[in-house]
Amino acid sequence: MSVEHFSGYHEVVKFQDDPHVLVYLNDEPTDYPTHWHSPLEILMPVESGYTAHIGNRTFQLGPSDILFVAPNVYHAYTAPPEGKRYFVLTDLTPVSNILGIRQILSLINPTILFTAAGSPPIHSQMEKLLLELCDAYFHKDRLVINPPIEDVRGQDPLRLDLLEPVIYGRVIEMLVLAAQNYGAAERPAPMSRDRRQEYVNKMTLVCSYIDNHCTEALSLDQMSGMINFSKYHFSRLFREFTNESFYKYVNRKRVEYACQLLSVHGLTVTDTALASGYSNTSSFIRMFKSIIGCTPLQYKNRASGPDGSPEEDRPGP
Repeated sequence: MSVEHFSGYHEVVKFQDDPHVLVYLNDEPTDYPTHWHSPLEILMPVESGYTAHIGNRTFQLGPSDILFVAPNVYHAYTAPPEGKRYFVLTDLTPVSNILGIRQILSLINPTILFTAAGSPPIHSQMEKLLLELCDAYFHKDRLVINPPIEDVRGQDPLRLDLLEPVIYGRVIEMLVLAAQNYGAAERPAPMSRDRRQEYVNKMTLVCSYIDNHCTEALSLDQMSGMINFSKYHFSRLFREFTNESFYKYVNRKRVEYACQLLSVHGLTVTDTALASGYSNTSSFIRMFKSIIGCTPLQYKNRASGPDGSPEEDRPGP
């Protein structure tokens, strides 16, 4: 699996030709230690089994079993001596504003498993979608269309690259199937359906609020009061729901927002820190590096390319 940086337990996936999708047919008898990453991961063994460790739960996967690992979830894999399996990693940032995507991710967090034995009709549909996705990825040339016509402006011939629409279409279909058939899947947390739904609704409300107001001053008291939970109860449920603490989640959202500012708007590190909700630039740099794996300046220069203007990573005045 192609990795640009691996520091501690944070794996930063380097997408290759496609900027948002990586599909990998793995046949290595190599274990993957505990790690987490931002892209959604879908795993399906093709030959032989595979062992996935998600939190304190272990899944023994057989051929064609389909496992979803939600973004930012700690997980590890134990490989058999031989066999093959597909890994599909998808950055969902481009589609995160589609109504329902965040709720689906919250529903399947931290993981959800579909097997042929446990849910035959649903699994069959998912396997078909996943194999279509993999086939599209490994035969990209079929999805590039160069019509022998000129566009209306009389410029270069049109070139349509349909890989990302095809990939995202299949991924979204699989997520919708997972949400619609949530009760037919294997999940790590035993919980009644009604309680789970109430829990999902409340935590989705909180996470949605944080996502939209992450640059503001947010407190544990404020968020727990929003859904009428005690701070202790809220903290425990929030960690169970997101696999991270309230403050880590807030900081991660601020850093994700900072990444957009650095790559799109080209702000200085100090201005980005202030715009992202940090009053202290040193704290911002430390938090950014712990989450992304590099400093804000390194990230900005990487996004700007070799012509990016120089700037020092240092606290503001």
